[in-house]
Amino acid sequence: MKRSTTILLLAAVVAGVLIYFLEIKGGKTREERDAAKTDTSSSAFNFKSEDIASITLTRAGQTVTVENKDGKWGVTQPVNAPADQNTVDSIARDLSGVRVDRKITASADELKTYGLADPAVVIDAKLKNGEEHEIRLGSKDFSGLAAYAQFKEGNEVAVLSSASLLTSADKPLEDLRDRSVMGLSQYDIASLDLTNENGHIALGKQGSDWAIKAPLEAAADQEEVRSLLSELTSAKGSDFASQSEADAAKYGLDKPAITLKAQLQGSGERSLFVGSKAGEDYYAKSSDRAEVFKITQSLYDKLNVKASGLRDKQIIKVDKDALSKLQVKNPNTTLVAEKDKDGKWMIKEPAAKKDKEASTFKIFSALETKASEVLDKPSGSVAGKLAHPAVEVNLTGKDGKTTVLKVSSADGDDAYVQVEGKPGVYKVKKQMLDDLSFKADDTAQ
Repeated sequence: MKRSTTILLLAAVVAGVLIYFLEIKGGKTREERDAAKTDTSSSAFNFKSEDIASITLTRAGQTVTVENKDGKWGVTQPVNAPADQNTVDSIARDLSGVRVDRKITASADELKTYGLADPAVVIDAKLKNGEEHEIRLGSKDFSGLAAYAQFKEGNEVAVLSSASLLTSADKPLEDLRDRSVMGLSQYDIASLDLTNENGHIALGKQGSDWAIKAPLEAAADQEEVRSLLSELTSAKGSDFASQSEADAAKYGLDKPAITLKAQLQGSGERSLFVGSKAGEDYYAKSSDRAEVFKITQSLYDKLNVKASGLRDKQIIKVDKDALSKLQVKNPNTTLVAEKDKDGKWMIKEPAAKKDKEASTFKIFSALETKASEVLDKPSGSVAGKLAHPAVEVNLTGKDGKTTVLKVSSADGDDAYVQVEGKPGVYKVKKQMLDDLSFKADDTAQ
């Protein structure tokens, strides 16, 4: 028994010593060794991305040249067209930042192993000082993180530190072209003039907010307008149909289904014309470009909006701090409440609840409801319902002015609201009517 215990103790001591030397002391050695490590890779080129004047990419039997003119990239071969700035900038950055880990000597047959017998991409870069540099990119290594390349004819293969250049450069012409529909940001646009299947809409700014100018003057739903602008300015063409508008009728652009004109901040104008349908897409053309491209059904539907869809559907903006009195008359009771010096709503009617604090949360919450639709020309039946409202709300401000809202009886799952002195009738969910049809017992907290 004693002998076994002694053996176990000795084993524990040996284990502790091993752990110390291998893990603790050895760990310090490894840390010191790791700290001493340096990057042994070397830069392939001695230029910056901004030094590049042009880049020619040859891949899959296609050669594409992009040139930098006044700080902006443009495609010059096989077509003349704007380039996607972010995509080409990425290639230029990756090209100037190429680093080589090591070099391998390979026979002609072994070049196939590295994907260099028939390179994935051949890049020829011309610098602004007249220098030219070429790199042929093969396949990625087993990890997928590095790539093989050649810088000149011969049997020397370079192992690049990263495969990022191969990833950014291995793209067809369509991915290198600028496919943005408008080539604008939403902050470039000062006003919009839109003609579509539903008529004409004009939008302009009132201070920092958008407003409808035609077919009537009305407040706009800021979220809806921003959504329209966001989709319009971020949209990209799904395909290119023609390099020029040689035959506008062929694409329905002689009589566009949709015409959008954007007045730019400061000065200038940019237009978008949408023609006939092409499968699941539509032909379109921007005024600043020659080519005809396609836009998606989603963008077409967004541009085919009705004026009512852009109307501000907020029935009333309630500033509770500016109010001094409220009155709600419904089929069950009449509530009159006034704000005291401490800002509390105190009941004046009904008499049974007088001088108790009013429960107003549900009332104000209902008044902040957004309509599903604004009716500029309500039907006779809707007008009849509002002539004898189910609920009437009076809001009196500290300035003595009173705003009156009338809520109709239910029409199925809906109801209608009219604000005195405000054009249009608001279609709302019946829930608003239900929330304002409280009973006397619900009026006090």
